[in-house]
Amino acid sequence: MMLDRAAIERSVPHAGAMCLLDAVQEWNAAGIVCIATSPGPAHPLAGGGGVPAVAAAEYAAQATAVHGALLDGRPAPAGMLAKLSNVKFHSDCIPADGGPLAVRARLLGRGPSGCLYDFEVDCAHHPIARGRLMVAFAATPA
Repeated sequence: MMLDRAAIERSVPHAGAMCLLDAVQEWNAAGIVCIATSPGPAHPLAGGGGVPAVAAAEYAAQATAVHGALLDGRPAPAGMLAKLSNVKFHSDCIPADGGPLAVRARLLGRGPSGCLYDFEVDCAHHPIARGRLMVAFAATPA
């Protein structure tokens, strides 16, 4: 494990229950692999039937924030998930008892205003969601 949950929370704007990642398993300039525990009923994105698969995009967006922080050597800038594209869901929900989630993000491009990544979220080697996401960084005052 390269980073634990406490180090992740120091690197991204999310904290407490909304920090969905538990560890960075590996990373390099091209991408990152993070691990998260299976979501339980107290998960902040859980609904009546569990955590919807679309929440995989939030897991992936948080992985991109951690990746950016590691690349920059400082906490990630504030940003927002601006666009999802080519997303394929393989399940309606993220299994609550399926084991740890693997969250992979591969950097496609990065500039001062945002970044673009391909992502995959799997549970016990079973795909949950795959796609592309764009994060827009918050404007910094001049």
